[in-house]
Amino acid sequence: MMPSPTLRYRKLHSVGIAFLLCISFTGCQRQQAQPTHEASSLAPLAGVEVVDPPQPAPDFTAPQIDGSSFQLSAHRGSVLVLNFWATWCPPCREEIPDLIALQRDLGDRGLLVVGISLDEEGTTVVTPFAQNFNINYPIVLGNETIADAYGGVFALPTTVVVDRSGRIRYQVLGLFPTQKMRPHLEALLDEPSPVS
Repeated sequence: MMPSPTLRYRKLHSVGIAFLLCISFTGCQRQQAQPTHEASSLAPLAGVEVVDPPQPAPDFTAPQIDGSSFQLSAHRGSVLVLNFWATWCPPCREEIPDLIALQRDLGDRGLLVVGISLDEEGTTVVTPFAQNFNINYPIVLGNETIADAYGGVFALPTTVVVDRSGRIRYQVLGLFPTQKMRPHLEALLDEPSPVS
């Protein structure tokens, strides 16, 4: 019998904290593929998986905390930083100011950070949290279907970087290394936008 989404995320919360702390604070690393795309001239990053060859990002539509709808494919032509997170996750809280700065600094060039909340309580907890942190990027109410489409989210935070053509180029389990990733994100922003 499959565990319910509630049980699955509670298990993630209670059992996965030690794993998250290991990733976030002791530098646990995943095996990294060798990139062959244009950004490959940049130094490889520990804990960052280069998706080679790049894979199409699964499309999804989900509600945002402001009541509007977010559709991934509507943002083709932007570089997307899809950040799976939850309000109860300490490493998620730690990286939010860096994601806010990333959106502020590179948003005009075509970068869009998208927070995909996996909080079971939805807007009840996510909206006040986002207001308190002055989050300047869209917050989507995620679910198990979206998480599963991206290979399953087994630890928080998990971040996926999607290029202008809608292909997954990087995956990060644990804290997103914002400063080290900036040159990689800028290289993606320098790539041509797809022709409509």
